[in-house]
Amino acid sequence: MLKKAITLALALTTFSSVAVTNHNGEIANMRTWVSGSNTYGVWVSLKSNPSLCPGGFYLPHTSDNKQLVYSTLLAAHMSGKAIMIQAADSSYKIGDRCRINYVML
Repeated sequence: MLKKAITLALALTTFSSVAVTNHNGEIANMRTWVSGSNTYGVWVSLKSNPSLCPGGFYLPHTSDNKQLVYSTLLAAHMSGKAIMIQAADSSYKIGDRCRINYVML
């Protein structure tokens, strides 16, 4: 019985730690800070933010591909094309903003 309980607990922990959600739409605005001293790094809002992320999305300063993702977001915004933003689970939220995990044009 203990073996089954441990297996179930591990399975639930594994599945809950990789939760991501996908959100589609056109970018309404983007914000970046020169000094990098703000909390968000890059802050993006869709024309209609999802209820899970009502404040929009952010890229942290420590993101390895931050410049590449920023370029993709900027290209989508300038062209008026819709973009898909995959957001990390709620444990990575800052306030009402979700952390960007992946973007796709």
